[in-house]
Amino acid sequence: MAYIRFYSPYNSANRDENSSEAYNQLMRHFNHESNCGCSRQSVPAANISETEQEYLIEMALPGVNKKDIEIKHENGYLHISVNKQDEQHGEEKYTLQEFDYSGATRVFKTGNKVDSEKITAKYENGILQVILTKKEAYVKKPAQSIVVE
Repeated sequence: MAYIRFYSPYNSANRDENSSEAYNQLMRHFNHESNCGCSRQSVPAANISETEQEYLIEMALPGVNKKDIEIKHENGYLHISVNKQDEQHGEEKYTLQEFDYSGATRVFKTGNKVDSEKITAKYENGILQVILTKKEAYVKKPAQSIVVE
């Protein structure tokens, strides 16, 4: 299960200027089973912050078990995925489904700025925190004066 935001100010369904088209578009979503307004592969919301020494990625993953989270860093990309078996909900047929229980994936480009051996992760209260330590060459250092000889 993942928290996903779908609002886009550029989507006509979110504007009042053409309400009949917005209604028609909404009904098309409801009437088309494969297009319920959500992606079958969820994209969880994430926040990224930076200090001089590290990057911090916080990702909303409510209802996920720690053992279902997989994180790997290779070729300059950080892959975070949740692989959870889809829970059966009886014979319910969704009118709108904005999240599912099957999993989620995010990929972040880190380039060569991150030390792969110093990446740490912690999952608590539905929030995954991944700390990526910068390589020494990319840590900001104070400006140095250079004497011209």
